[in-house]
Amino acid sequence: MENKYDHKKIESKWKEHWYRDNIYEAVDFSEKPKKYILAELPYPSGPYLHAGHMMRYTVPDVYSRYLRMNGFNVMYPMGWDAFGLPTEGYALKMGKTPQEVTEELAKGYKQSAQDFGYGIDWNREITTSDPKYYKWTQWLFLKFFENGLAVQEEMPVWWCKELGVLAEEEVLTGKNGEKISERGGHAVERKMFRQWVLKIPEYAEKLIDGLKETDFPDYIKTAQINWIGKSVGAEVAFKSEGNSITVFTTRIDTIYGASAVIISPEYPDLYNIVAAEQRGEVEKYVKAAKQKSEMERTAIQKDKSGVFTGSYVLNPFSGEKCPVWVADFVLTTYGTGAIMCVPGHDERDHEFSVKYGLKILQVVKPTDNSEVDVLKKPYTGYGISINSGDYSEKPSEQAIMEMTQKAEKEGFGKFKINYKLRDWVFSRQRYWGEPIPVVYKSDGTLEAVVNTTDMQEVHKKLPVELPYTKDYQPSESGGAPLARLTDWVGTTDKNGAPAKRETETMPTWAGSSWYYIRYCDPKNENAFADPEILKYWLPVDKYFGDGGHTTAHLLYSRFWHRFF
Repeated sequence: MENKYDHKKIESKWKEHWYRDNIYEAVDFSEKPKKYILAELPYPSGPYLHAGHMMRYTVPDVYSRYLRMNGFNVMYPMGWDAFGLPTEGYALKMGKTPQEVTEELAKGYKQSAQDFGYGIDWNREITTSDPKYYKWTQWLFLKFFENGLAVQEEMPVWWCKELGVLAEEEVLTGKNGEKISERGGHAVERKMFRQWVLKIPEYAEKLIDGLKETDFPDYIKTAQINWIGKSVGAEVAFKSEGNSITVFTTRIDTIYGASAVIISPEYPDLYNIVAAEQRGEVEKYVKAAKQKSEMERTAIQKDKSGVFTGSYVLNPFSGEKCPVWVADFVLTTYGTGAIMCVPGHDERDHEFSVKYGLKILQVVKPTDNSEVDVLKKPYTGYGISINSGDYSEKPSEQAIMEMTQKAEKEGFGKFKINYKLRDWVFSRQRYWGEPIPVVYKSDGTLEAVVNTTDMQEVHKKLPVELPYTKDYQPSESGGAPLARLTDWVGTTDKNGAPAKRETETMPTWAGSSWYYIRYCDPKNENAFADPEILKYWLPVDKYFGDGGHTTAHLLYSRFWHRFF
């Protein structure tokens, strides 16, 4: 008799039983106390789960088992974040369609997870590229559209012919300083594209206030607040004959120390400001700046650079002339795309001014009258205003209030709150993603394919299904691959007149911004989820994901949740 323990045979027998009978089922409305354990859902981009996935999913599995043993009704679900670049890139590499590889990889991933013995409720399995799933992603998008939170804007973006539009974090610097894509190392350039964006800054204050209702660790709350980047200050106009430049500042009390006004390379009226004799130098500088990422341009340790425009504007408080410079550390995506340079009280401005020989003046002194030498090092704290006309000897806080009031009263400025959080680019010139459910009417205006409140029509017209094609490679012109499918593009509007479908698709973030909601009610065909079921399962009790998921991805999910 063979007494050797054959673990493969035994495990195979019992795993078949576990998953056939779904012994890890999470029961809606169970009398047991619930626990919702969530792990980031993987994107299919390889033949099977690897060791990194084991690290990510083993810990929540152990925790889920512990909770079950302590009498909890535990939901530990799993799904596949199938839409987006990772899966499409793998499909291109393998010479297959994204549909083919998604089906193959999802099966492989599921088999791997079952081979690991994870205690997952497979009745709640989702795939973001499943039309039954993205029907509701499209419906949710239309809710944004109906409320003015999904709009189109002209924006500078990173682009390469192999991958289309890329996010900042998907662009790297090559060995020779050139820009390349993170995936594949393809050459990248800046292009202007009309993009769909979600107006997430409209919810900035709600996203900050909402953190008070969570039990997130303090470091995650801090990361969320820093990502949103709230700044309270004022907008002030510096004018001259023919020109007016509005700057944003959080320290209007230092305006008497402004030695220059600095604008971004993308400033809208840039070449109306540049003097003829400086145009060549400015054009050369702007071209070089556009090949840098925002992270490179704004890095604290970066050597500050700039170029003089040859023009001047007047300080509205002191009346002094301020030279106008262009510098790449100023961004049009934050504030007004223009700042006042106050070297005596800002470290970045000090470094810039020392380099280019701009005047450095102290206009704030410490409250304890301790000596500071702003020629050597800027004084960045609050204190007492000096060398500031009628505001001299007033505390910084009082000077800020009175100066802002004067600017508003006399019409050259106003109180302003800004956020570093910017509009969320929400379209891709790629094939593998959710079709955006709008059409272009014959007059060029946009129309939603359905009114989201008319559920009978919603079930008829959604999802707008992604058409199957083997011709899905990115276009060298930057256009969307779906534009080549003319039979699919041509359609009609609500009145039966000729119209064209939107050919851009949503980013991978779309389906993964609300997947945790769909896990609660994954087979609901009448709504994205039943409110009563959501009340039972939400909120998520414990989330397992990497650091990147606790900043941008968490913020995006919170935005969707707050809106709905």
